[in-house]
Amino acid sequence: MANRATDFANLTRICEFARRLHQLHRLGGEDAIDEEFGAVCRAIWGFTLDDFTDDDLSAEDHAWLDELTQECAIDFAAEQGYDLKDYIHGGCVADWWGFSWMILAEARGVLTPEKRAAAWCRHGERTWWAQ
Repeated sequence: MANRATDFANLTRICEFARRLHQLHRLGGEDAIDEEFGAVCRAIWGFTLDDFTDDDLSAEDHAWLDELTQECAIDFAAEQGYDLKDYIHGGCVADWWGFSWMILAEARGVLTPEKRAAAWCRHGERTWWAQ
């Protein structure tokens, strides 16, 4: 069976959401970077890395992420409808590995309100959606 060709014209270009994140990697502190990364994730997916736990992904997924290279991440992202390339600054977007986590979580069906509520309860946070 032939692989479906990726429609590069219809990919979500993460670099369009991550311009400020790129600047913060050059000039900002770690807290500002983390906050902006979360803001980019919320803008794209409506979720962040805090909205699911490591246990929501399989051991195989973790092994895959541990071995993930930038080139493989770019290919995987494109297969899932995302573009990790940075067309403004060249190369790949800052935090490509974190965005790969989000893309994988979406592909595995982990980005749900129920998983969010469970993750936040696990963090010890009281949330309106988990009451």
